[in-house]
Amino acid sequence: MQNNRKKIYKTDLRSPLIALAVIGLILLLVVFLLPPVVPSNLLWYFDLAIGGIYLILVGSILLAYLRRYNRVVLANDAAELLTTEIGDMFRYVVDVPYAIVNEDGTVKMVSGALQDILKLRSPICNIPFGSFCTVSMQEVIAYAQSGAPVKDISYTEDGVPVDNTKPMITEIDHRQYGLQCYILRSRGKDYYFVIFNDITELLYIRDRKYKEDPVVAYIVIDSLQELAQYIRVSHRTAVNEIELRLKEWAAGFNGVLREYEREKYLLMLTREALDQCIQNKFKILEIVRSIQLGDNSFPVTISMGVGALQGSFEDKERAARDALDIALQKGGDQVIVNDGKSITPYGGRVNTMYGSTTIASRVNSMHLCKLMSEADNVLIMGHRSPDYDSIGSCVGLARLAICARNGDASKIRIVINRDHLNFRTCYDLLANLPEYRFMFISGETAMDAVLPGTLLIMSDVNNVFNTETPKLLKCVSNIVIIDHHRRQDQLYEFKPLMTYIRPAVAAASELVSEMLEYSPHRDALLKEEANLMLAGMMLDTKNFTQGAGMQTFSAVQYLHKRGAHANAIRSFFTESMSTLFTACDIDSRTRTYRDKIALTWLSVDHAATEEDNIAVAKAADKLMTISGIEASFAILRADDTVTISARSRDKINVQIIMQRLGGGGHFDMAGARLTHTTLEAACVQLKTVLDEYMDNDYEQEKAVKK
Repeated sequence: MQNNRKKIYKTDLRSPLIALAVIGLILLLVVFLLPPVVPSNLLWYFDLAIGGIYLILVGSILLAYLRRYNRVVLANDAAELLTTEIGDMFRYVVDVPYAIVNEDGTVKMVSGALQDILKLRSPICNIPFGSFCTVSMQEVIAYAQSGAPVKDISYTEDGVPVDNTKPMITEIDHRQYGLQCYILRSRGKDYYFVIFNDITELLYIRDRKYKEDPVVAYIVIDSLQELAQYIRVSHRTAVNEIELRLKEWAAGFNGVLREYEREKYLLMLTREALDQCIQNKFKILEIVRSIQLGDNSFPVTISMGVGALQGSFEDKERAARDALDIALQKGGDQVIVNDGKSITPYGGRVNTMYGSTTIASRVNSMHLCKLMSEADNVLIMGHRSPDYDSIGSCVGLARLAICARNGDASKIRIVINRDHLNFRTCYDLLANLPEYRFMFISGETAMDAVLPGTLLIMSDVNNVFNTETPKLLKCVSNIVIIDHHRRQDQLYEFKPLMTYIRPAVAAASELVSEMLEYSPHRDALLKEEANLMLAGMMLDTKNFTQGAGMQTFSAVQYLHKRGAHANAIRSFFTESMSTLFTACDIDSRTRTYRDKIALTWLSVDHAATEEDNIAVAKAADKLMTISGIEASFAILRADDTVTISARSRDKINVQIIMQRLGGGGHFDMAGARLTHTTLEAACVQLKTVLDEYMDNDYEQEKAVKK
């Protein structure tokens, strides 16, 4: 555009000179052609006439050029004057703050508006751009060259993009300005035209809209009916005490709390109030836990689901309901904030009460049987590296499916790694049963078995990435989750038809045993199946010394009635000589950390065997027998992967610790898997998380208990 303007406002002398040269050549040619046809005495008259004609033409052309030149000069003078006046008007009259800056970050000129803002004496200045603007000159240049702020995108370990782009905003005299940048070229140099748009009011309105955005939350009181069996106070008195604290808490930030069902509440609050609650880590959890009901030592707890996404009230309500389900599935005593993109947990410091759930088992069993009977086929899948509990629970669900489908086992399959040592041990018990001859299939075979109406049941696992074949979940639309591990902090890409997660239960086999016992098919369980489920319960409870409650032994009684006996599975728990040597090697590396924590590890340069993984898990259990130890962590390195097994008693929540390392589990038993790392780096990472937990969560838990 600048080049076009230059062509319009300048004259070119080359055209008239070329014209004169051409005319001169033509006339000269005529002079040379005249002698043969013109008498010699008249020749000089013709030459004189031709010379006169040429002079007249030269004068005419030059006169025309001079007249055009004068017009162009006058036009240029007028344009320059007009440009100067427009520039002065733009600089002093139009209220647009701008600055012209060179590549070195020196301000050459500012507009009158910016001059007034910066309180400068003259618009012509040589001050540093950074003296009044926090946006760097490099960012200004990048913006001007690309036409927009340059995106700074990084990626998490899961491949999720994170936008780290800094806003082109600066503050001058308590006002916020957004920058727009353009390139100016003058006399071979680049300058940058930076416009300062006052966006203070816009940011204020945006901030006000954010703070006043409504948020929906659901609150329920955890296990109060079970707790009321042990306290010397009426159930209604306990509810009134908790409700009073909740109302006082809600009134503190002008929230609206309404009871919509017994011991269930709907809370309406603003985003600003939610941010305050997040800042103090939902202190209401500690307030409720501090309520003393009678002389009982069990704490009263609440669970809360918060829908904090952008959208309609229907969207917020649905997000809050999903968040509450996750909070309950993670064991209660916590708040889950769902912003539509991720979920964030707060609390979860108390190991939840066991509670009686026979009604829930009966209802879920009937619902699952209905889903099984209506499905085109049924696929049952546990977690990778299956243990006895995963295999036993899958077998129990297979028996329930066979009964629900009137004894037809042809459309029921269990997805498992058939080469795993634990599977080979368990299959020996089932080898003589005809329905299990073709029951177990690999993940690849399962992909080919998917039909439009396939029902997929996840057993003993709720983390999508820990399933035997994660890609299978993307091929099936009808999914059921049955598990006893705390729900992981992840939003599913699918909507489960049924979710039955009870973190207070010791084993998935116990959960499935209850479902079988309280179903119409309670007498259909075979002796071999009952033995596998018993082995799963013995494994997860450490021979009924950890996490076992009244309902655990009730489930054992049911399995015993169906023919299960510990003698039949005694060989499951024997150790090989190599495992014994591995355990001795692990024991020799044991160290204490912060007086209450035991750490040990097994470093190998070859791929970890199944026996190594089992030995490390057993080492974590063994460390808990040491006096004064409240938590133990056993570490196994294989290639570039590090596996951590964590155990605790009733003071340290290893589920929270492992969750911060990308794992999960129970309050007293959890694990994590770190990839692309070394043993030393994994130990440093573990100690960092332990320090954070011990200095914050652990100290707060002790204060709450006091």
